[in-house]
Amino acid sequence: MTPVATLACAAPTSFFVLARSGKLGAAVCDDHKLRVWALPEGRLVRTIDTGSQGIDAVAMSGDGGWIAAGDHGGAYRVWNASTGAQQLELRMPYYPSALAFSADGKRLAIAPVGEPVQINDVGSRRKLFELERTVGGTASVAFSGDGSRIATADADTVVRIYDGRNGKLVARNTDFLLEPLAVIFTADGKRVLAGGCDLTIAVLDAATGNAVRKSGKLADPVSFLAVSPDGTLAAAGLMRAANMLLAAPVLILETESGRKVDEWLPGNRVLGGGWTADGHLLAATNDSSALEIWRVR
Repeated sequence: MTPVATLACAAPTSFFVLARSGKLGAAVCDDHKLRVWALPEGRLVRTIDTGSQGIDAVAMSGDGGWIAAGDHGGAYRVWNASTGAQQLELRMPYYPSALAFSADGKRLAIAPVGEPVQINDVGSRRKLFELERTVGGTASVAFSGDGSRIATADADTVVRIYDGRNGKLVARNTDFLLEPLAVIFTADGKRVLAGGCDLTIAVLDAATGNAVRKSGKLADPVSFLAVSPDGTLAAAGLMRAANMLLAAPVLILETESGRKVDEWLPGNRVLGGGWTADGHLLAATNDSSALEIWRVR
């Protein structure tokens, strides 16, 4: 496999996020800079100073308009990707375990470590509501495509599904024995995919939380999940339990059946990526001198 873009970077990279168009990507670099590139040409279009604290989570809105980041000091900021102007800044006692934009980019979910998930309106800079407080907090959070539901993978081993309008708990799944680390809705919003330390991927009914199907045992924990725009395929990124810094496979599965259709083992650890609107799966890895963007599917 050859990269579709190679991005020169002045420092090693810890996170990469991608706009749904596949035409814009951003990376958090170890020199405390957030760099934004036009893809696939690899043209650097913006450099944003993230401050002295290390970044623990980053997210980009689907249209590429907003970039959000939370640092280890508990500062949460949202920038306009086109101008670099700061739109929102919040201070919390704890650093983030997860950030996620709604599909329309209007809302941002913030999961501070050990604290309830907060849902914020980006345009008005206003907190809308909090989700239920759970023991240990939330490892992953996702909006359904229409924004009517919010799913969380929580440290108490429960996957919870909330009403996206008011944060009311709608359903929960307690089948996991160990912590789920990733959660995502299917394209039609009727199912939730969840995976983590149980070494399985569960497909849940979004209305009831009941398990519809569960995969066989995987080699390693699931660290991220993503669903293709047409809903037919899901990508599952694994992480090496013995050493999370090592490269681990990315699996491509049929969403309906769970059948594995492809597997990619990169040369370096995957730093992020996602499905593009035209149905391609892109993923980023980096070495000492460059960030490489690969077309996995």
